[in-house]
Amino acid sequence: MSRDIVVRFGRRLQGLRKTRNMNQTILADKIGTDQATISRIENGKQETCLRFIELLAMGLKVPLSEMFKDL
Repeated sequence: MSRDIVVRFGRRLQGLRKTRNMNQTILADKIGTDQATISRIENGKQETCLRFIELLAMGLKVPLSEMFKDL
C-alpha cells in the first residue's frame, strides 16, 4: 500500500503541473531542483519528504492541502 501512495502522489503532481501549463523543467527551476527529480516523483520512482512537497506546492502556487487531495 505505501508504494501505491507514491504513485498516486506522482499522478497528482503531474496533473497539477499540467493544469498550470508548466513543464517539468519550469517547475524544477522554480523550486531549485532538476527536471529528472520531478520526473522520478511523477512516475512514482522516488518518494519525497514533506519539506519538498511544500516547495512543490509553492512552485505550483497551490495550498499544501491541494497536493494531497483525493489520494
